[in-house]
Amino acid sequence: MRILQKKRAVRAFGRAVLAGSTALALTFALAACGTSDGLDDAQANVDLSDVTRDDALAALVSDQVKKDGVLTVGSNATWAPAEFTGEDNETVIGYEIDLIKAVAKVLGLDVRIVNSSFSTIIPSVGSKFDVGVSGFTITAEREKTVTFVELYRAGMSYAVRAGNPKKVDPDNLCGVRASVQVGTAEETALEDASAACVGGGRPAIDMQVYEAQTQATTAVITGRADVMYSDTPVSAYAVKQTQGKLELLGNPYDVAPQGIVVAKKDTATAEAIQGALNKLISSGAYERILKAWGVEDGAIERAEINPDVK
Repeated sequence: MRILQKKRAVRAFGRAVLAGSTALALTFALAACGTSDGLDDAQANVDLSDVTRDDALAALVSDQVKKDGVLTVGSNATWAPAEFTGEDNETVIGYEIDLIKAVAKVLGLDVRIVNSSFSTIIPSVGSKFDVGVSGFTITAEREKTVTFVELYRAGMSYAVRAGNPKKVDPDNLCGVRASVQVGTAEETALEDASAACVGGGRPAIDMQVYEAQTQATTAVITGRADVMYSDTPVSAYAVKQTQGKLELLGNPYDVAPQGIVVAKKDTATAEAIQGALNKLISSGAYERILKAWGVEDGAIERAEINPDVK
């Protein structure tokens, strides 16, 4: 789950180049999906031909957004299978990308995906971007500054090297080397757990905070970290793609809503997106997209604007 933290510095190895050709090769392999895992094929097989424009919903979109006929979307394409670059290492694909494309089609808009640094997306919604789609967890704090349209629900899961050679206990990470992407709910959760460790007289969690999820995954594979923490679909994808090098540890934690970010004052566009999503849910297109990516467990029954969260 990804939460933008204001003025959060990237600590440890953020954007650092991993030493050695093996680590670099792993990083590039994780950054691209390739046909070996079938995800490019999944994207190609998502059929949106029956998704059509709804004139009433299209009319709701604010003039600022629809003036050029393009919905400009800020996204950080390192969060497979939600959003990531495909075989060409350039085209952004993923289940959230397919969902926002379907939403735009209902609203009669073309889509432009802008691959951006995660920490810059929310502050740029309403200026550089019309909306943000990047695994954003909906929190009460975020709802104070932007509007969310609920899109999906996901928990958080740990992943370790196959066989759990370091005998990591997910309920006791004190002193454990843990990798995580900067600005995520998982980073916040690890910080809280580490503070509890120190408060109880035990060693702090050795947090390794990375700019990209691919770096956090590679850290575990290469032995730099003992465990990584990410959204359940992301951790499960990493296990699948690394072909036996990783395994999930324990059960998912803290299932929470994720959403499309809209500018706080643009209630018209938020309502249009909500209507488009609910139309996609009713028609079955929403579920069809999630099933194509194998992530239907996080499906919602109805999209809400700024759902009640703690």
